[in-house]
Amino acid sequence: MTQIGINCWEYMKCGREPGGKNTDESGVCPAAAANVFDGFNSGRNGGRICWLIAGTFCNKKVQGKFAEKRHSCKDCEFYKQVQDQGETYFHADHVNIFGTTHIGKVKKINEDRYLIKQLSDRSLLMAVADGLGGDVAGDYAAEIIRGRLSAIDCIEKGKEQSFLVRLLKDTDSAVRKQAEADADLEAMGSTLICVLLKEKIAYWVHAGDSRLYLFRKRRLMQISKDQTLSRFLLEEGLIALEEIPEHYSRHVMDQFVGCGYCEPETGHIKIQAKDLLVLVSDGLHKYISSETVSCILNMESHMESKAESLIASALDAGGEDNITVVLCECLF
Repeated sequence: MTQIGINCWEYMKCGREPGGKNTDESGVCPAAAANVFDGFNSGRNGGRICWLIAGTFCNKKVQGKFAEKRHSCKDCEFYKQVQDQGETYFHADHVNIFGTTHIGKVKKINEDRYLIKQLSDRSLLMAVADGLGGDVAGDYAAEIIRGRLSAIDCIEKGKEQSFLVRLLKDTDSAVRKQAEADADLEAMGSTLICVLLKEKIAYWVHAGDSRLYLFRKRRLMQISKDQTLSRFLLEEGLIALEEIPEHYSRHVMDQFVGCGYCEPETGHIKIQAKDLLVLVSDGLHKYISSETVSCILNMESHMESKAESLIASALDAGGEDNITVVLCECLF
């Protein structure tokens, strides 16, 4: 989640925000309208995705449909700021959270997104989404997910897991429809690992191969399981565990947001004092082992240093993909 302190109309100085000086002449910018996208213009990221909106006016000039303007958007300084998501530190109610992302050594676009948000009931929402389908399509899908998550204000007590599952399924359908409507977005999708921390319980939901780990008493435990073809083949006894690192099937996604038939997995964890929740994209775990992750988390250093060391290790090991890490330290 980028910490840009402005909205798009503030950056562009177009005067087309609600009540702006140019709304009589040019109308309210679509990026500022409340009903342009479901959830995009609510929450902490509201109004910061002008590059996604088809037909957006910038500086009184029609930019055209998304598929037509995507290359010029990539030269926009505001878009570059959005892409450079940097790092986020958040503290509330005996919880410290740190998120960071890196574009990696090869890709020109960061298709990863992460979100850290406190809801109105003081529960905490964290997520990592890894876009699939190529630079433009993956970027778009991951941003849709982040936008919808950022719009959540409160989740009813007792319905936490069912709410997250329904949200993910609804988003799966929405992303799929967008992909079917635009040939340039064909095969668009994203992974998602999402955690709601509420009253010392971490409710989680995921689709794809971004991961949730629990680091407890100096021991790392993988909570989510990758929804890949390799997992299916392993469970069916068709391949051995030691074959997976080199087997083609580990790159084939069985489930993801946007496949149109997403069946997310979910669960919950009772949090203990000094637990550390670890959310990562596959740009981390496909390059460094769980043993390496555990070794870094066991270091006597600040949480920020641990996250940066994880990314540095993935880069040293190849680092061809985008890499994202969110760490949540529970100090109950």
